[in-house]
Amino acid sequence: MNAPEISVIVPVWNAAAFVDEALASIRGQKVSDLEVILVDDGSTDSFPDRAAEFTAPARYVRQSNEGPASARNHGLRLAQGQLVAFLDADDVWTPGHLYRLREALRTNPAAGIAQGRMQQFTIGKDGGEYRSGAYRMPYMGSCLFHRRVFDECGVFDESMRYGEDYDLIFRCWERNVIKCEVDEVSLLYRLHSGNSDWNNSSHAHAIVIKKRLERMRAGSVASNHAPPVPFQKYIGEISEADQWSRWLA
Repeated sequence: MNAPEISVIVPVWNAAAFVDEALASIRGQKVSDLEVILVDDGSTDSFPDRAAEFTAPARYVRQSNEGPASARNHGLRLAQGQLVAFLDADDVWTPGHLYRLREALRTNPAAGIAQGRMQQFTIGKDGGEYRSGAYRMPYMGSCLFHRRVFDECGVFDESMRYGEDYDLIFRCWERNVIKCEVDEVSLLYRLHSGNSDWNNSSHAHAIVIKKRLERMRAGSVASNHAPPVPFQKYIGEISEADQWSRWLA
């Protein structure tokens, strides 16, 4: 059997309430040559009981609770595709996301990453869905990676429970991995009470900067080397898209 073109890695921890919607959004992509690897990171809800439901192209594997970095790395070890995408189990992809980003990488063969925009969304007390404006942040779910990026930059830092996605993107910047940007929205990021990175974002950012400083002090990154896409650009995009006050109150 030929290897799939794209491997989709879905880390899952106590997300039984959301995973069906995430999987539906994967099935809604305009790409058929893919595999889906569900990595259960020690869930204690009803999700493990449903393992038998997941059939090809979805594959279910389980590990003890070791955090999202470990779950993503587990998926990477199993992945067969030369292109790799990640989707958290409580998030959703827009239709055509994988197709658009795959075509962007085909058009830009020197690029290692393609990235679309993202929107945050929540379900209000009235049952309606509310979304932020579109913006860009270093979230895995809005990206498609060439497999070679992980060979060049390493995998996710399993010592980090938060911010491991930012840390990887920083290491890609430091190694001048080319990223091509797609204007359409790729990722719908769900806001809910269990968001680990939302609740710990300031702490995660501090750890990522500390890790970068450690690499600079160790000489693995030049002290005068600035990322080709400054982090401030992402912060600026959030400010431009600030429509949150309507539904975060």
